[in-house]
Amino acid sequence: MHQRTLVVFALGLLVRVACLLWGEVQDRTMVVKYTDVDYDVYTDASREVVLGNSPFDRTTYRYTPLLYDKVYPAFLLLPNVYLHEVWGKVLFVASDMVVGYVIYTILMLRAVPERSAINYTMVWLFHPFSINISTRGNADTLVVLLCLISLYLLLKKQLVLSALVYGLAVHFKIYPIVYAFAFLVFLDEDYDHALAARSKPTSLLGKSLHWLNRHRITFGLVSGGLFLALTGLFYAIYGYTFLFEGYLYHFARTDNRHNFSMYFYDLYLRYGTKGGLMMGIVAFLPQFITIFNISYRCGKDIIFAQFLLTVCFVVFNKVCTAQYFLWYSVYLPLILPSSELSAKQLLLMIGVWFAGELHWLYWAFGLEIMGQNTFFWVWVAGLVFFVVNIALMIAFNTHHNHAPLFARGAITPLHQKRE
Repeated sequence: MHQRTLVVFALGLLVRVACLLWGEVQDRTMVVKYTDVDYDVYTDASREVVLGNSPFDRTTYRYTPLLYDKVYPAFLLLPNVYLHEVWGKVLFVASDMVVGYVIYTILMLRAVPERSAINYTMVWLFHPFSINISTRGNADTLVVLLCLISLYLLLKKQLVLSALVYGLAVHFKIYPIVYAFAFLVFLDEDYDHALAARSKPTSLLGKSLHWLNRHRITFGLVSGGLFLALTGLFYAIYGYTFLFEGYLYHFARTDNRHNFSMYFYDLYLRYGTKGGLMMGIVAFLPQFITIFNISYRCGKDIIFAQFLLTVCFVVFNKVCTAQYFLWYSVYLPLILPSSELSAKQLLLMIGVWFAGELHWLYWAFGLEIMGQNTFFWVWVAGLVFFVVNIALMIAFNTHHNHAPLFARGAITPLHQKRE
């Protein structure tokens, strides 16, 4: 690793440490807190575990007990109670930095020169969302890290380990389930040259059996098996409460505050009614259709597919909050080297995206802070933001060099833009 690379990572860490220190000062001296309210939920749930209770005794706790159960290695936030409440933030910052390192490693594996690789990695290391979200105490960097590690292990052809990490990622937060079909499309004869050497069947039954190759079966059974095992374990410990708060709640969820979703106004008008519940379930249909189409068409280029799938999941979701944007931002450093978008085009796209978000925040401020009746205009701003995101998806897709991540069993080097 070159000295410049070390300096860039050191600066990224320094910025995060500075934000952690500032957060402690702001929390103690100002009315508006720096720490994310979710962090208080995490810590309170850990206190419940220390007292011998269920973490779900904490109202609005809707996360895996793995984050808080002292029986398991990933008891992550119990030191918040035993040592200091800043522990979790330090852990999230560390995971944020590891995300940057995994991005850098994946780029190097794809034959990106080190100078270019660290330049692209800086997109994450100095991304205001990643810095803000980790230092405020939000755990989303953990699931993002698990998704990237699973991807890295696939590149290294460590299929079982990749499947285990992916199953754990889905258990931590359900949204990575949208990658499942894309993974199956990806694990074809391009991934393993030995599969391509076999004669291809001509009958319908033969084609079906050929599609179910050993890689797809292994990945599906291992990842799904781990997810079901963890779900069964915590169901045995915490009962139906775990299933509802961890998973089933999201089918009935109808947030009517701080929601960027295009479904916001309809869900607000139907809030607390049977129609609202039904609409919340129906909202999954266009999301599912789009996700299936992206997986089928782009699955062989799995990194770009995951980027599109995550954007699709976020913008079509009936609930969309700011930390969701982190989920797809992590793939930007990995897809930019194979994009034909110029620097000016990228800056314009970034400007349009932030303009759409700020427009929404303007109306949301009136609703949530000033108490004004701006529900309709928040919805209109959400529609504008939805159109902006769809337009950006189209732009990225149109200017992307589509190519299988693996060809004849080997990693395909990234097409390099001119420096």
